Amino acid sequence: MLVSLLDVAGHASSSLRFIRDSPETVWALASLSLFIDTFVYMLTVSMLPEILQDSMGAPESANGVVTAMFGVGAVLGCFVSGILSDRIRERRGLQMISSLIYSVSGIVFYFARHYYQILLFRLIDGIASGVACTLLYASIGDVYPANLLAFKVAIVYFCNNIAYTIGPICGQRLFDMAGVKGPAALVIALGLLKLVALFVFSNDSLAIRSAVRSRAYVSAADDSTFSKSHESVASMSIPRLLMQPPVIISTLSIVTSIGIQCMLEGLVPLHLVDKLNHDQDNGITFVILGLVFTIMVPIVGKATDSLIEWRGETMRYYAMMFGAAATVCSVLLMALANSYAVMMVGYAFFAVADLCMFIPAQSAYGDFVNGANTDSMARGYSISVFAWALGAISLPPIGTALYSRFGFSKP
Repeated sequence: MLVSLLDVAGHASSSLRFIRDSPETVWALASLSLFIDTFVYMLTVSMLPEILQDSMGAPESANGVVTAMFGVGAVLGCFVSGILSDRIRERRGLQMISSLIYSVSGIVFYFARHYYQILLFRLIDGIASGVACTLLYASIGDVYPANLLAFKVAIVYFCNNIAYTIGPICGQRLFDMAGVKGPAALVIALGLLKLVALFVFSNDSLAIRSAVRSRAYVSAADDSTFSKSHESVASMSIPRLLMQPPVIISTLSIVTSIGIQCMLEGLVPLHLVDKLNHDQDNGITFVILGLVFTIMVPIVGKATDSLIEWRGETMRYYAMMFGAAATVCSVLLMALANSYAVMMVGYAFFAVADLCMFIPAQSAYGDFVNGANTDSMARGYSISVFAWALGAISLPPIGTALYSRFGFSKP
């Protein structure tokens, strides 16, 4: 009996060790991490105006300040974690810290009674988001080669889209049932869930990277897709990374794709009313957009990997160029549309074009760092998170100003 129990325990230990050392576990936990990050943000989006204006008597301009505080926190979190992670060669521990920061933000939200406490909640949430997003992408870049990165990134982004869709619905339901304490308690629980998942199921991605590279099947598959040596031999600072053409191109692509996406989220409802007299519930518009994003993101990721495997790494940048050209065409179609149906065709086309810019760009950082044999993976992805925040913050106000002056298209 004792021998049987020991055999079962040994088998369970062996299975857990296999799970902890698997690149697929890093990928799965990265997907969970981005789902939690987006879900926590969207969970509170729909209720904040009601809390700020109705309960706290804050002006409507306070909503924008709260959003800006999240951006400030994200920028702080991404750069600090990127520099620190590469310097101390640690991913998992810092991700566990970000999980605790989510829970801390939930505690602040749980007891929030004043405007400054909401600002503090969003700032802390932004810091957790900046750390989490930087390190989850860096972890994927650690353990996967160039011809697999795009699909892995696409599936992570797929989880982001799901959270983006269901987060506001869940948040509003919890708020209606339990007030602020309902969604705040869920934020605390999700932070702890991520902490436990990281502690139990995964080793550090840098340790997994070394183990994977030492196995014979990597060489048999194509070790050339990784860097030639087992250990990175140099480190690049963030300013130096920003001077590298692949990083510059990818950063501009992310700023453009995320910026235009966020800009259109604000302008499309206005355009539907002003030009097409479509004053019905616009929720279906964004449901359609979300469905297109969700369905197409793994397809775009797989297609990008196939192109790279077929013709080499330069195809990643051709995919970005195609996405940029297709974005221009889709926005023109939306501007010239004379019916809601045509408008939605253009918007759906934009979603696909936007993915063709974003997915290759987001996976390019990891490929560049691996190819350059430099110990700067987290720094590289801190730049991508900053580019995301920059696009989301900077382009929507510019788009709104242009719309106020010229409309969706200049007459």
